[in-house]
Amino acid sequence: MGFTSSDEGANYWTSFKDWGVYLFHTVPTDKAGNYVESEAEKLGTPSSHGCVRLTIPDAKWINSKVPSGMKVVVE
Repeated sequence: MGFTSSDEGANYWTSFKDWGVYLFHTVPTDKAGNYVESEAEKLGTPSSHGCVRLTIPDAKWINSKVPSGMKVVVE
């Protein structure tokens, strides 16, 4: 369901290019798995390194409903 790197992570991630490099996922979580509220306030503005950050319900929907191999166009 989630991933973690050295200092943050996210939940409900779905890879859309270069498996595991570019993702749809929730706003970041801290090392303890808590959502970082200041990052949630940035939704809708450029603030990631290539991923698409989403609300928790949207990330969960994509993760559970979008089939593997579906074409994704990010504009």
